[in-house]
Amino acid sequence: MKIGQLTFHASHNYGSVLQAYALSKQLQLMGYETEFINLRPQSQKDAYQIIMGSGIHRAFHYLIYPQLKRRYDNFERFITQVLPVTEKEYASTDELKKEHFNYDAYVCGGDQIWNPVCQDFETAYYLQFLTSDNRAKKISYSPSLGKTKFDDETLQNISQWIECFDCISVREQRGAQLIQKLTDKKVNVVCDPVVLLNKAEWEKIAIKPKYKKPYILVYFLENNHGSRELIGYLRKMTGYDVVIFNEYLRDFVKPYHKAYDASPEEFVGLFMNASFIYTNSFHGTAFATIFEKPFISAIAEDQENVVNNNDSRKIDYLRKIGMENRLYTTGKPTKEYLFHMNFESARVKIEEYRKLSLDYLKFGLDLER
Repeated sequence: MKIGQLTFHASHNYGSVLQAYALSKQLQLMGYETEFINLRPQSQKDAYQIIMGSGIHRAFHYLIYPQLKRRYDNFERFITQVLPVTEKEYASTDELKKEHFNYDAYVCGGDQIWNPVCQDFETAYYLQFLTSDNRAKKISYSPSLGKTKFDDETLQNISQWIECFDCISVREQRGAQLIQKLTDKKVNVVCDPVVLLNKAEWEKIAIKPKYKKPYILVYFLENNHGSRELIGYLRKMTGYDVVIFNEYLRDFVKPYHKAYDASPEEFVGLFMNASFIYTNSFHGTAFATIFEKPFISAIAEDQENVVNNNDSRKIDYLRKIGMENRLYTTGKPTKEYLFHMNFESARVKIEEYRKLSLDYLKFGLDLER
């Protein structure tokens, strides 16, 4: 069986390319031949230019251009040489409609590919380039809507688009509840693709970091929550170095190691070898649990008034594996809380979640058409 995959595989975002890698790798481990349909809209390319922003932020990017260029090249190498992609590149759903694909199955997911207001969005992620008589199996695996409130017209479109799928799963419980109102088909909730691969599989691609001393790994998303003051507190408490990924101007003058140019493989290696992890990212949280590292995952204090899918994902996931006590809002945690962690129960629950998700994937691919 040959599978055509669709996701944001070409986003210069660690979570995006690594979830793409994980699902592709898992399908290969299951014995399937698979490749990504190389859909790369111009809007997506524009979002990941090397020099971004304006004013002082743009000037800062020029200052660290060599590192940003290396990171850009590292992502392009990973996308074109590590991920299995079609030789031909497509810029839009309309271009895909002109192509005659010969896949036995299509798998769409994960990431926010089902979010119609996402700048990367194309209706191709709902398989709207296929004709109604196409007999291939059509499966969604862990896509996200990105939000839970849409206008009536958008909901009507989503309702029509999902009708072509034989099996539907999404990433978040809230997303499942929304989709379930739009279809009579069962809507499953499965784990993010990065959780499909166990620690041993991730270790195979991880590149060991150059930092020899124990370090706190900090991975922040700009539009999210968490206290940067806590970084100094953690550094002082532990005596550890600090390693950061994100090129934020306010952190540039701090005495941190800057991993601005890290490749996806180096990203995994930095999580694998960290002494402590402080993140507000879902994928940062997921990798902390996979590698069983002491960590805290920052969320907004006022969840009732935050429309933040990233927080809901972390909350859902950590509750699922019994580690919701690692969610952080404010205050200065004690050293005992930070480092006294037992992963035995979580390890079992992650494996159960992984098995449930794999069973869904196997069921969908084994369906008779």
